[in-house]
Amino acid sequence: MSFFDRYKTTRRALLQNTAAMSALTAMGWTPKDALAAQGERKFIFFFAGGAWDTTAVFDPHHESDYVDMDEDTYQETLGNVRFTAGANRDSVWRFFDRWGHSAAVVNGIDAHSVGHDSGTQLTLTGTSASSYPDWPTLIAARGAGDYPLPHLVFSGPNFSGTYGGSVVRAGGGTLLDLIDGSLVTASDQPAPQLTSVSDSIVDAFVHERVARYANAHNGVAGLDRNRVESLLASAERAMELEGRRFEAGLDDLGNSTLDQAIKAAEMIALGLSRTAMIRIPGGWDSHGDNDVQAPQFDAFFAVLDELMEKLAVTPGLATPWLIDEVTIVCMSEFGRTPLWNASGGKDHWPYNSALIAGSGVNGGTFGASDDGLVGLPIDFASGLEKDTGDLLGSENVGTAILSLAGIDPASHLPGVQVFDALLR
Repeated sequence: MSFFDRYKTTRRALLQNTAAMSALTAMGWTPKDALAAQGERKFIFFFAGGAWDTTAVFDPHHESDYVDMDEDTYQETLGNVRFTAGANRDSVWRFFDRWGHSAAVVNGIDAHSVGHDSGTQLTLTGTSASSYPDWPTLIAARGAGDYPLPHLVFSGPNFSGTYGGSVVRAGGGTLLDLIDGSLVTASDQPAPQLTSVSDSIVDAFVHERVARYANAHNGVAGLDRNRVESLLASAERAMELEGRRFEAGLDDLGNSTLDQAIKAAEMIALGLSRTAMIRIPGGWDSHGDNDVQAPQFDAFFAVLDELMEKLAVTPGLATPWLIDEVTIVCMSEFGRTPLWNASGGKDHWPYNSALIAGSGVNGGTFGASDDGLVGLPIDFASGLEKDTGDLLGSENVGTAILSLAGIDPASHLPGVQVFDALLR
């Protein structure tokens, strides 16, 4: 039996003929179809905090005397993707062999920083301004669909900016316990929990009061208006999520990277979320020993391979398969030095690589770095090295991701050139 067959009967369907549903509708709330807008692209982001070594997979330089490459490795090309293959990289090879036609490796990206915090912010937002949200938060906030969990952060960084109402942190059960009221039973002096009927009546009362407040403040503008709208949207999303928690299976969330990735795909398939963020585990800040990079990359690519398989066999919301609607974005805050240090590790380096795969992506290797691992000017239309081209920054990759999401980059970062080569 498929995932969708198992969860056809939702809590909302069970409530439709009860006094609880009568109370809800009488007080002005009716359940919504939490479905993504037709044709709207969804995203799963992965982030390797600590900074990965781009030469370990994405940007091989075996020909250079100024770049230290791992022993027993070689440059491989599958389709249009060029990568480092060899020892401890079987899953990397398998991923590009199976999915390289819709995967883009982008090299020579200037991260504009070698500090972890600033590099993370610049990579994920394109700016150092604290009021700017990261790419997944912005995409979720500006989605045309009705998402109870717009941006689901399983793990990893988040910069919500002025869109905090669109961000939901998963894991631990706290969110669901707050929504359904069961959190009161976990206190030092447990309080009685309301029945589902009483709980729904309280939900309807709260929604009615919030909606009345929003209508009364319809004329306000600026931050106050945003807060009013956020309050009403949050109340509606909470009620929607409570009604669909069985369908979503949020109580059974595992902790592994693959668990989180599969759950993100299921949330998207159910129309509950548009974007998700997941941390790539491992000790990526390899100053003391760079040998950790290859096995960590390989373990992550095994997850990516299974996730792509999941997307390829899961029915989409607007397309036959979810793989035609979901884009995978894999990033780190910057790269690592081309040469090993005295401890056999590699230190911080401002030039980076990223992997973007799935819906809307033009497969291949784009961007370029020289034999000292410094980014080279490229033609933004083709993604190829060009003496008269432009240097590629993290903000250019980010605006291309916004374009994939159907968002006008100029409305967010005016004047920033879009890296069009990434777009199919």
